[in-house]
Amino acid sequence: MIGGGAGISFRNEFFEPPSPVNIPVQGFSTGSRLRLVLLPTHDHTSFHVNLRTPDDIVLHFNPRFDEGVVVNNSTRAGGWESEDRHDNILEQNKIYTLEFVSNGGIISIFLNGNHFADFVERTSSEGVHLIEIDGGVHVHSAHISH
Repeated sequence: MIGGGAGISFRNEFFEPPSPVNIPVQGFSTGSRLRLVLLPTHDHTSFHVNLRTPDDIVLHFNPRFDEGVVVNNSTRAGGWESEDRHDNILEQNKIYTLEFVSNGGIISIFLNGNHFADFVERTSSEGVHLIEIDGGVHVHSAHISH
């Protein structure tokens, strides 16, 4: 281990995946972590990361540069639920590390290692089968651990 740091073993790693990004997973249970290294691009007003079950979106993470907000939401039976809105601290054309960590009913979101927001699950993340990333963003890498 370089520098004596703690290592993390990732079950799935993806480098420079083509857009839109669709990563199959087998649940996003307590302790699961998704780490993305990404670059929001200047040619779109938003991008999104969705943690999906076969029927719904458990977490929709959606920075909207034209509105200056990040919207977190979910769907149930195909319909959108109430939005959680946060100030958008991301900037276009800058590289970020974005992490989603399952904490038993809460998904914690970290930006460059700093806590950004918590999203209370409205549908269990245990059934997540796909991670979707699309819009104005270039994904350098995606790492998933359980």
